[in-house]
Amino acid sequence: MKWLKILGVLILILVLGFFIAQYIIKSKVENALATKLPETLKITYTDLDLSLWKGQIILDNIKLTNFGKTIQEPNAEVQLKQFAVSGFSFWNFLINNVVQIDDVFFKNPNITYYHNAIIPKEEYQVSQEKSFDKEVEIKEIRIDKGYIKVLDTETDSLKLEMQQVNFKLNEIVYNKKTKNQKIPFNYGSYQILFDSFFGQMSDYENVTIEHAKLTNEAAGFEGLKLYTKYSKETLSTIIPFERDHYNLHLDSLIVEKPNFGVVRDTTWQFASEKIAIYQPDFKVYRDKLVADDERIKPLYSKMLRDLKFNLNIENVLIHDAKISYSEKVKLDKTAGTILFTDFQADIKHVSNTYQAPTKTVLTIDSNFMEHAPLHVVWSFDVNNQTDLFELQADIGILKAEYLNKFTKPNLNVKLEGELDKTYFTISGTDEKSMIDFKMKYKDFNVVILKSNGDEKNQFLSDVVNIFVSKNSETKTHIFKEATKDHIERSKTQSVFNFIWISTRAGLLKTMTID
Repeated sequence: MKWLKILGVLILILVLGFFIAQYIIKSKVENALATKLPETLKITYTDLDLSLWKGQIILDNIKLTNFGKTIQEPNAEVQLKQFAVSGFSFWNFLINNVVQIDDVFFKNPNITYYHNAIIPKEEYQVSQEKSFDKEVEIKEIRIDKGYIKVLDTETDSLKLEMQQVNFKLNEIVYNKKTKNQKIPFNYGSYQILFDSFFGQMSDYENVTIEHAKLTNEAAGFEGLKLYTKYSKETLSTIIPFERDHYNLHLDSLIVEKPNFGVVRDTTWQFASEKIAIYQPDFKVYRDKLVADDERIKPLYSKMLRDLKFNLNIENVLIHDAKISYSEKVKLDKTAGTILFTDFQADIKHVSNTYQAPTKTVLTIDSNFMEHAPLHVVWSFDVNNQTDLFELQADIGILKAEYLNKFTKPNLNVKLEGELDKTYFTISGTDEKSMIDFKMKYKDFNVVILKSNGDEKNQFLSDVVNIFVSKNSETKTHIFKEATKDHIERSKTQSVFNFIWISTRAGLLKTMTID
């Protein structure tokens, strides 16, 4: 019987020791939260529960407030119903100095960040000397129904908002090897879901997303809108020089196998096998009455080449797009419009990492001005320092009257007749281009309008048509051909301006009487 008493006493001592140890550890955790946090970070909570047996720590109704050093006001606040750590190995922590956790859970976190442009960037940087010195292994981190908001302290305006944020990140590892990486930890799979995203893209544009889901396998976005937050009229009064007014709406966008990471621990990279864009409706308006933007506009090859990160997208597909471009050049006239419908595009090698002879190639099929079939193949080599490119296009039957949506308000010109078939090839660099133009047309006529934009100016129309060939067909050829070279690019104008002035030069030479 004596040994039973001894065993009972030992069990009692162990049980009491367990509860004493739990009480001591809980007190140390509470003391650490009260005294060991950085002086800029304040925390309150209603309850802390700790279980050594379960390896669990739970805090309820938490509020974290971070105060800036430059300005002694809150720059971030976090409120959440519950923070829970489960499967924490106290043995590994005490004996092996390893933080090993099964699950970290954030319930309903409400995060508000106050952005202040005057705060120096150094205030947000973490010193490597004070970085965490323990190894960390976490099986899963979860966020349930989070809310994120970023406010601009200067204007008190909303810069970013995300609702119903759900997040999972698995197999997180932090150690001496990873802590000096740009991303200081390794991880396995992830899943991010959110609804009702709003973000400021710039001082003029905003972006919204109705729903998104991101995983290792694919990133999907539904109901994406990129738009100018001002009306066309207001934008023209506040911009210092020309700027497009945008309104883009996508039904959905899918990025397959997104790969965001670091190359050789120095350079950020983004790669994807395919990006598919569905049913974009893109409206662009430009007020040419505003002062010109005299900054240099690089061609796409240079824009890709000069990116500060590695980009490698194998294929971009655009399905069933509608694109309209409107340009206002006269104060008393409405803007002229060019329209592309049923727009399909297959773009290969959107990248700055490939080597020659691989090229970026855009293959486009569309209806131009709602009725004329258009086929374009546009290619360039991102590694070519002269930005050499080639653009081939052919256009089916185009009734000249459809072009009047652009020519009447912008050029005070009305066109009559029909362009039965048009082929052209533009070859160029960042400096100059040449165009080979071939066209079949009939009964073509140019009508110069009076200043009111409605009545025909008979005299000027007669003079112009002296130099314009009404039909392409001759006794020996049904097509009329022309070549124009040394077409100089204005580098302060856009890529599409360069394509337009090259096309215009070939068109004018083709339709002018020899």
